[in-house]
Amino acid sequence: MALDPRHRGGAPPGTGADPFLAFEVVDEASYVRPYTVTGGRTRPKSEMLPIEALVRAVGRRSHTLSPEKRKIIELATGQYLSIAELSAHLHLPVGVLRVLVGDLMDESYVQVHGLAAAESSYNPATTLSVLESVLNGISAL
Repeated sequence: MALDPRHRGGAPPGTGADPFLAFEVVDEASYVRPYTVTGGRTRPKSEMLPIEALVRAVGRRSHTLSPEKRKIIELATGQYLSIAELSAHLHLPVGVLRVLVGDLMDESYVQVHGLAAAESSYNPATTLSVLESVLNGISAL
């Protein structure tokens, strides 16, 4: 346990304690930097996950996973949660959750639904031949 440096003084209401001696005790784990949770990575190893992608645990559990990954599996067991919702539940940035969920997906701990939009990035309007035709048309003006 550690003293919370964000505490702005004052005793809890109704305690009558000296406000200059009151400190809020919090868990040290809440001060772990996000980059330490992901091992310094800012992107998932396999693919970028949209924040609306739905995550569901597939039933495997392991005590060798980090506490954050275990919490994701716990929250996503029996229900679908988006990456944004998981981010809110774990009080971690969305980018961190993308990395953690990507790792869990690669290790077959979770299934991620809603990747079709991200995977089907092929758009005929952005093919090289279409873009060259547009450029030639603009140049002809």
